[in-house]
Amino acid sequence: MSKGKNLHRIFNLLVLFLALEIRASATTHYVDLNNLTPTSPYATWGSAASTIQDAIDAADPGDLIVVTNGVYQTGGRAATIAGIQELLANRVVIDKAVTVQSVNGPSATIIQGYQVPGQTNGPGAVRCAFLTNNAALIGFTLTQGATLSSGSSFDQRGGGAYCILSTVISN
Repeated sequence: MSKGKNLHRIFNLLVLFLALEIRASATTHYVDLNNLTPTSPYATWGSAASTIQDAIDAADPGDLIVVTNGVYQTGGRAATIAGIQELLANRVVIDKAVTVQSVNGPSATIIQGYQVPGQTNGPGAVRCAFLTNNAALIGFTLTQGATLSSGSSFDQRGGGAYCILSTVISN
């Protein structure tokens, strides 16, 4: 076998090894609304985050966030779009390539926004989810999300979910 073919095979094996290493390094983070002792990086059910956002914040691109049953209705974070921070709060901001997936599907796992009584959209409204950068949200019911009634166009769109840049929402 020629030296060139050997180098080519070694190169291919090195690329394969690196690809497997990158895939193997993905971490699973857990979320349980009722966990009283959350401990980052939330790598077991016993140390699970009590909010979805905490697990997202602890995750790296490629990680999986597994969420158990419950109505997730606390917290809020504004998203940043093209370097500009929104005014609207979101229950969940998934701004990196992670997958957030429920254990038992949309009938058991709910992300609940907030609607201003009597007017739906307006000051104090909370969108359920904002996704960007190859993020995925799988197996959730999104309910009672709302937007602002003024401000940027981003702040006035997608009360349930607002998605940009190759995202997936399923179930």
